[in-house]
Amino acid sequence: RILHAYRYYPMKLKQSILAIGLLMTGLFTACEKDKNTISGSFSMKVNDTLITVSRQLTATLHDTGKVNSYLVISGLSAQNQAITVNVIFPDRQLKAGTYQLTPTLLNSIGWAKAGLSDVYSADDVTKGATATIILEAVSETKAKGTFSGIIISDFDPSMKKTVTEGKFDVSVLSLK
Repeated sequence: RILHAYRYYPMKLKQSILAIGLLMTGLFTACEKDKNTISGSFSMKVNDTLITVSRQLTATLHDTGKVNSYLVISGLSAQNQAITVNVIFPDRQLKAGTYQLTPTLLNSIGWAKAGLSDVYSADDVTKGATATIILEAVSETKAKGTFSGIIISDFDPSMKKTVTEGKFDVSVLSLK
């Protein structure tokens, strides 16, 4: 059903996935707040405008216990702009290296303004999106790396923005 819905409502589903991902990561982190404190830095430039996460920084490692595990880093800027980076680890192997958006692996970048008035993501190569995430170091407790790409509007696929100088150095909460 999800694939069926995605075929007919791709823009709404992408918005929902971004919003739900940010919400769920925030909720998991809030529940674990006494045990774990997420700290670090996370920023990127969108069309040469710097966006720096200053609140609600989350970095979670999700181990599905199946084929893949994934890292989700997200947060909000002082201007209520949300940014997120997702990395898929095939065969659940955490390792440094270059991870790119492909038709089968959703190594992605997302950006949204407050109220979801502008939502852009690099999650569909068929529309011209690109995402390159370079993990310099990654473990169950820390992640450091850089990223860049082309993000596409969820409302109008002809609208694109360039992400440059993306970087993160965060503590990670492992969810198993």
